[in-house]
Order: sequence, then structure tokens, then C-alpha cells
Amino acid sequence: MSLLGSQRRDQRRRLLVSWTREKSTPSSRAAAPATRAMAEYAPEAHPERQPAIATLLPTGSGGMAIVSAVILVALGSTIAIGVYEPLLDAVGRMAGGRFAGAVAALRACVDMRSALSLAGWLSQLLLAAAAVVALVVRQMRRHRRDDYRGRYRAWGWLAGLLVTSSCAAHLPLGRLAGIFMAEATGIALGPQGYGWWVTLAALALGAVSLWAVLPLHERRATAVWLAAALGAWGAAAGCAWGGTGSASAAIAIQTAWTLGSGLMAVAMLAAARSVIREVRGEAGQTSQVRRQSAASRAAMRPPAAAVAAKAESWNEYEADEQAAAADDGAEDGYTAGDFTDGSDAEDDHGPRHLSKAERKRLKKLARLNRVA
Repeated sequence: MSLLGSQRRDQRRRLLVSWTREKSTPSSRAAAPATRAMAEYAPEAHPERQPAIATLLPTGSGGMAIVSAVILVALGSTIAIGVYEPLLDAVGRMAGGRFAGAVAALRACVDMRSALSLAGWLSQLLLAAAAVVALVVRQMRRHRRDDYRGRYRAWGWLAGLLVTSSCAAHLPLGRLAGIFMAEATGIALGPQGYGWWVTLAALALGAVSLWAVLPLHERRATAVWLAAALGAWGAAAGCAWGGTGSASAAIAIQTAWTLGSGLMAVAMLAAARSVIREVRGEAGQTSQVRRQSAASRAAMRPPAAAVAAKAESWNEYEADEQAAAADDGAEDGYTAGDFTDGSDAEDDHGPRHLSKAERKRLKKLARLNRVA
């Protein structure tokens, strides 16, 4: 009976091998759609071989959408709380006169007219996170084998510009640069030379952003988020340049700056996702290519007639095997339920001769092997 089980396993293995060969024929492989060639990276570029922060970055569309929504919702809620004055007035009425000092301190914490507020702290935190992600992208891009011009350095420059932008929110770097350029050139561009700072910042961020984003394989999402961030910062700079110093102008400046910081963080996450997918060879898989791949996989499946023929041959083999086993048992004088310890397989004069049923079974196996 153990011989019968081994024969069944061999037959299943042969059928599986035959189906696998049909799926991997050269014609089916040639029908697979061609995709855009990926850039070659060294094994050290994989996120698992980078600092631990690289493995925490979202790479799927769902994870990226969730992280982006969390960042934007947190910033929107903070801005809404700081701008909507009736909400703080309602909190003051609920607290009563006993907690008037605490309510005043809370109002100062969420006041959008000051950089030292909850919105300002969130913007600094997001800019620091964006700088860290840009450095992680630089570490991965530096292992690209065809980067002979050192284009990965753009991400280091971008991280430095993000740190400088974070410092400019609390230090008078814009005023310092504007006054220095006005005194050096004799041209006062904007109030107290503020136009010089805006011009230098726009040129630096625009040039470095193009230098960093254009070589990416999947750059559309990164470019959109980055353009939105630079647009928000441009709006803040425009309000500061032409503002009158009123409370509404201060709120508009802080709101635009905070939104720009959040959008910049999302842009760096999108860039990191693009680079990780490029390193893993997953970039460029559009929906059309995925549909074509699914169609090619469906075409590689064996036709239903062939599968039915193989199933029918297998059923015939099982029926013949059972009939042969019954004939063998009738000739040897025992039934399938009788006990045997295998001692009759070999006698004192050597191995026994094959019975008629066993010879028939072997012929059946040989014929099935030729079909497979």
C-alpha cells in the first residue's frame, strides 16, 4: 500500500510540473508588457540598510494618504482654533472668572498673530521632520549606480534650506540679509530690503527643488506638493512685503507659513516614497500596466479543455488503479481489507516477479508520463 501512495505522489508531481511548464513558455513570457527601465541601485540603497527612520516612511498609497490627512487635519484644526475667536470666548465663559488667567494663557498659546504659538511650534516640527526625510532620501540616492554627476547632493542642500527656513521663523534672518544686500548694492528692494531676502530665497528653493525632483522616476506627486508649499510660502512673503502690520495681516502670514510647512513635509514624504519604490523596482507600475500584466497572466493559464483532459486522464488513472488493485487481490487470494506485513514481497530466492496487475499499472504510468 505504501508503493501505491508513492506512485500517486509521483503522478501529482508530474502533473504539476507539466502545468508549470505550460505557464512559463517563451511565447507567454514574450507577451508580457514592457515597462520603463528602472535605475540601478546598489544593495546598500534599500531602506532596510539605512537608518531606522527609512523603514518607517509610508510606501503604499493608503499609508501616504493617511499620513498626509493627519498632517493637514492637525494644521487645519490648529489654525481654526487660533483664528476663531468666539470659541475661546465660549471657553472663557465656561471657565468663569476664577480661571481667567488660564484662559488668557491658552489664548496666547494658540494666537495666530505670534510665531511663538501652537501653530508656530507645529511648523517648526514639520520642517525639522522634512529635513530629516530629505537627508534619508539623500542617503538612498547616493547609492544609485548611474549617478555620475552627484545629483544626490541636491537633497542635502534642500535639507539645509529647510533648516534655514525653520530658523528664519524665529530669527531675523530675512531682515539681516535684506539690509546687508541693500547696503552692499545701494538698492533698497522692498521695505528694509525685504525684497532681497524674498528673491534670494525664491531662487535658492526653486533651483534646488528642480535639481532634486527632476531626476526622480515618479515625480508628479512630489512636484505638486512642493509647488503648493512654495506657493503658500510665497503668499506669506507677499503678505509680509505689502502688509500694513495689522492683526489680520499677521494672522494671514502665520497661516500661510504654517500651511506651507505642512505641505513641505508631505512633499518630502512623497519624494521618499518615490525613491523607495524606485530602489525596490516598483516605480512606474501604472494602472494600465497592471491591467496588461493581469491580462498576460490570464493568457498564460492553460485552456479549460486541456485542464479538463488532464483531469479526465487522472480520473481514468484512479479507476484503472483501483480495478488493478482489486484484480491483484483476487489473484493473490486476499482482499483490500486483509492484513499484510510485506513479507511476501521477497522470498528466499530473491525478489518476486511482478504480477499481471502490477505490470498493467506500470504501463499505465508510462503512458501518462508520455502524455504529460
